[in-house]
Amino acid sequence: MFEMDLHPRLSETDGAGHIGNTVLVVWFEEARTPLYQIVMPELSMDTWSLILANYSVDFYAQIFYGTPVQLKTWIKRVGNSSFETYQEVSQNGKRCASGTSVQVYFNYQTGKSEPLPDNLKAGLTTHLLPPEEQA
Repeated sequence: MFEMDLHPRLSETDGAGHIGNTVLVVWFEEARTPLYQIVMPELSMDTWSLILANYSVDFYAQIFYGTPVQLKTWIKRVGNSSFETYQEVSQNGKRCASGTSVQVYFNYQTGKSEPLPDNLKAGLTTHLLPPEEQA
């Protein structure tokens, strides 16, 4: 698991007075950076090898400006050419949202997915979501 603290920005606050729903997708992507570094240690756009295939976000409570949030990121599943993440954001110790995403190991030259190399699978599986936490 990876953990990250973020400070909600005023610009992320919507007209209802809480953090806008579209902001979570950006936060979750930022919190996936350590996982991206397992696949691409340099994080170079020249050698980028992932493509987002799916994401979803579930909301449980409002998130507010002025109080830090904590993001947690796990690997939920590692497949042949993709992996699924599970992420949570909490504020003041309360879970406010969770999300999943599917990242595909992708060759931009051929425009096709490729099998994840065994060393990348091994690196990703060290961050698996414990089975008792999977719904």
